[in-house]
Amino acid sequence: MASVYLSPSLQEWNVGYGMYGTEEQRMNQVADIVQYELERHGVTTWRNSPEMTLQQVVAESNALSPDVHVALHSNASATGQARGAEIYVHRYGGEAEELARDIYGYISELTPTGDLGVKEAYNTFNGQGMYELRRTVGPATLLEVAFHDNPDDAQFIIDNIYEIGQGVAKGILDYFDIDYIEDSPENQAMLMYQYNGVPI
Repeated sequence: MASVYLSPSLQEWNVGYGMYGTEEQRMNQVADIVQYELERHGVTTWRNSPEMTLQQVVAESNALSPDVHVALHSNASATGQARGAEIYVHRYGGEAEELARDIYGYISELTPTGDLGVKEAYNTFNGQGMYELRRTVGPATLLEVAFHDNPDDAQFIIDNIYEIGQGVAKGILDYFDIDYIEDSPENQAMLMYQYNGVPI
């Protein structure tokens, strides 16, 4: 049975534009949808908790040995003007890049602007790379959905929590060669109301 460790952002201090709230809050909402979609397709999921440190997250993921590790983040820039999605792997090649490209394809279709691509992280942060990607044993990727400090991107995330989570899940399912089965209209309406504020 396929298995996934979901790692929504722990950054409770990272506040977005306007009504966005925190990166931790919004990415946990996205993770709710990803987890729901994966589990209804028979995929085993584990998930971090907001109280954990990043070191604890990596240690737990490695101990559980999931097939893949997926971190969920929203981005920020120095100017607040940047927009678009990007997704990171530690190094190109192998299962991690395949997973990243499967997820990116769905998120890139969803975002309202041009996007920033699939990137290597190994030479970021003074050549140290991203801890979560560098230290996780299994194939791992880190998605930056859009820029929470940009007014339009922040609103895009707020308005599309359900669709973003669904897109991430579809990408993961593609990676596992599991066909996506549409949810019932009633469940979709309920989730869109709960997460996107769309009237039923």
